[in-house]
Amino acid sequence: MNSPARPWPTAVVLTVAALALGLVDWPLPRLTVGGLMVDRVPGPLWVLVLGLTAVCVAVAVVGTRRAVGARFRGPAAALWLVVVVLTAAVLAWNALYSAAYSTTVVDALIPVLHWLFTFVPAVLGALAFRRAGRAERAAGALGTGVVSLPLFALGWALLVASDDGWTDHLASAAFGVAVLGVLPLVAGIAIGAAGGRRAESAPPRP
Repeated sequence: MNSPARPWPTAVVLTVAALALGLVDWPLPRLTVGGLMVDRVPGPLWVLVLGLTAVCVAVAVVGTRRAVGARFRGPAAALWLVVVVLTAAVLAWNALYSAAYSTTVVDALIPVLHWLFTFVPAVLGALAFRRAGRAERAAGALGTGVVSLPLFALGWALLVASDDGWTDHLASAAFGVAVLGVLPLVAGIAIGAAGGRRAESAPPRP
């Protein structure tokens, strides 16, 4: 089985790319009241969000399948895929909403629950392989991060970007992603990977 740490470089590259792309001056959608709260999404922004989402999901599936190995099958793999697809859908919408919200007063935003975007999928991704070993659980958790972290970075960059130029907001965007995205992801991986210790250490039943 491949090392579960290998997806880290991929997640980092995708996250940096998402940050850079999100800070570009994109045409923005309109914020609405009710419904999906986003309207009139420009075509280029659709291409950016959906394109990055598709790339992240594809890379996550391939990387996690290699890392988990023979355990990537049956209900465990299906549950993990559900977690990844739902994560991608939620964070794709969040990116569009963030882009629309950036047209308002961004300073009024209080990111109370943003850390859940990477933490919860990591825990659930590990839970999908709860009957496997610690390495497989860590790989399942990290695989969700290949999707959640870049898409979270894209949404955060779209939120803080402005006409002043992307270089003026790179530091603040990177800091926000590190605190609200990377740290919760690491915590989720650690908690998820440790979730099966009791089962592993328990003596076999006669």
